[in-house]
Amino acid sequence: MKVKLQKIIDELQMRFADTTVYYNKTTGETLIVNDDDFEIVEDDDFESNIVKYPDWQKEHLKEVYKLMYEDVDDFISLPNNFDIKDSDIMEEFIETICNDNKRNKLENCMWQKGMYRKFKDMLIQLGLEEQYYKFYDEKLKEITIEWCKENNLEYEE
Repeated sequence: MKVKLQKIIDELQMRFADTTVYYNKTTGETLIVNDDDFEIVEDDDFESNIVKYPDWQKEHLKEVYKLMYEDVDDFISLPNNFDIKDSDIMEEFIETICNDNKRNKLENCMWQKGMYRKFKDMLIQLGLEEQYYKFYDEKLKEITIEWCKENNLEYEE
């Protein structure tokens, strides 16, 4: 089964600090797991306690259980916030800006309190928002292709 690049890129765009996204090599599906899910499944009484959860959560927790105990080799974690540093991508983007004034304004947003918000506001002010998001998406695509190669996964556009 070939990995659909856009599906993985979409997951990478939505990553959160307390979650890990896993790709199932057998089904091609992704599974988003947060720290609470792991704690619930690790509980010694998980099998008897699962009845107290709503149906949608039971199904999710059963998938987490498979990930942890049954189909361990089928799952690969996607790159996370430790692997993808938005600040590095922002810096790389700044380096592509030829206009010194615009580049300086973006650089001034970096490494201060609220830098992500300030950077995005400055992108809008400078009319560079669309250019940045194209650049960002291309970086995520490069990261996804590298992830596929590292995990010996075939992929398709």
